Amino acid sequence: MKLNFKSNEGFTLVELLASIVVLVAVGSVVAGIITASLRGANKTNVMENIRENGNYALTQISRSIEYAQVFNGLSDNGEDYTTNCPFSASPTPSPVETQYSFIKVTSSNDNATEYGCTVSAPATITSNGASLINTSSIVMTDCVIACVQTRATDIPVVKIGFKLGPKDPTGIAETSSPPILFETSITIRNYKK
Repeated sequence: MKLNFKSNEGFTLVELLASIVVLVAVGSVVAGIITASLRGANKTNVMENIRENGNYALTQISRSIEYAQVFNGLSDNGEDYTTNCPFSASPTPSPVETQYSFIKVTSSNDNATEYGCTVSAPATITSNGASLINTSSIVMTDCVIACVQTRATDIPVVKIGFKLGPKDPTGIAETSSPPILFETSITIRNYKK
């Protein structure tokens, strides 16, 4: 008995199409996984950048105010400074909080520093006019400098708060997120009554 084997030199069209469909399906799944992981990494990098900028600005401001040799005051316009926070004479459940745009302190080496909330584009928090955040990739949505004093004899407590979020000119989902709030309360150690 003679076996007759036919030698095929190539693949049929159906076999080629089936293998292409399998490769495309596997490639699509792999591409989706890679894209999803890169988007997640990008969002993580954006959020880390916001946290670094916010923590840096908050640390610079709070240390400078806390260890200031002279408290020059708070101002709405950057010109007229008041060294006393308004306080409530009648007992209230919470002290009156007055909001300002600028605070000025003098360090132990006699360098005056003015911190301000600038709302003109781009909105930022400044130190002597220089931005403390990277305004090319981060946008500030809210900034508050407030002063709290319960009695005239108390040391004022300065509150700083601002919200930072990603600058999103493209509208891509992985770069958009709600703003992160940064806030602190500072008591001036060398406050002279």
